[in-house]
Amino acid sequence: MRIYTLHEPIDPAGETVPEPIAVKEGFSWPAFVFSVIWALWHRLWFWALAFVIANVALGWSMTLLGGDQIVQGVASLALALIIGWTANDLRRRILAKRGFDERAVIVANNKETALVRYMMAQPSTAPSPPSNRAGGPW
Repeated sequence: MRIYTLHEPIDPAGETVPEPIAVKEGFSWPAFVFSVIWALWHRLWFWALAFVIANVALGWSMTLLGGDQIVQGVASLALALIIGWTANDLRRRILAKRGFDERAVIVANNKETALVRYMMAQPSTAPSPPSNRAGGPW
């Protein structure tokens, strides 16, 4: 089971809002392996550029300092691990800046199950039929 935080947009004007977004707690394997593509997929433009610059700067500095292939590989692995561990936290921070509010923390097997559990726990927005205290149709 994984832990997810559910983020829902703040709706001050009563407009229709997109569905809530579930963000997994912990390490992000897609961000570890495909850091720039992961950032672009989640519309984290600044962080995609920052990941490119960090990778280029790391490679350039390792070459300039005379590091061999093993040192360059270890440094690249360390950078990928840092990105993997912080990626979901970066995503949560950007969602908060975009007007999303953290509404719930849910334990589920996957993202879809977390969203379903969250939606089932929400009160129904359909109007309830008027109740008749007398019990009859009048």
